[in-house]
Amino acid sequence: MMQAHDFELFDSNQQSCTVIFKWTGVYAGFFKNDRLFDRFGRYLGWCDAQGSVWKYDGEWLGHVVEQNYLARDLRALSQRRPPQVPPVPAQPPMPPTPRVARAVRPNCCDPLEALLRMPASEELIGEWCSDDEILRLSEDGSFQWTAMESTTNAVGHWELRGPELLLCWEDIEEPERMYWVIEFSGDSLLLRWMRKTGRSLPFWLHRRAVQPDIRDDADESQAT
Repeated sequence: MMQAHDFELFDSNQQSCTVIFKWTGVYAGFFKNDRLFDRFGRYLGWCDAQGSVWKYDGEWLGHVVEQNYLARDLRALSQRRPPQVPPVPAQPPMPPTPRVARAVRPNCCDPLEALLRMPASEELIGEWCSDDEILRLSEDGSFQWTAMESTTNAVGHWELRGPELLLCWEDIEEPERMYWVIEFSGDSLLLRWMRKTGRSLPFWLHRRAVQPDIRDDADESQAT
């Protein structure tokens, strides 16, 4: 029988938290007052009275299984609910000991694998764009940031430090800017600028597809 201390911990304020693991056994985060947070205390979503878990933007993630896991039925249709007002970041408890890896239930996946995926440095190389900006991250560690309405480019060097993207800008007042990687899907990147004073809103960047060189294609056609 599972004892309470196997799945409940206390934060620094002695408030009860239910820890959540990936099915691989890795500690992923915790529930506090029915709110789901990652291991750093970042808000991920919420759990309703039926045990369904919803992402911060209202997307259905899955169900709580055996109190410490999440599982999403691959046969179920996607669902959405209105997002809830996000709480302030939570104080995380002391990380628990990892568990033995287990197989996910049949016809299910672990929704935390995609939700908590973090990029490797090589996965960020390329061009990322929003509606009004383009960020080019190069393999040699340099970057170029271009605003659509501007004819000048900001340049510098970049480095990925775990869940944080550091951009060291040249010739500006605040040269080092840290961006928290909130979400990464391979082709989309959700960032928040960790300003020294105040907070910035999260913003999306999307990978810019490399356009084929039409001239090269034409040359190859003529050659054949």
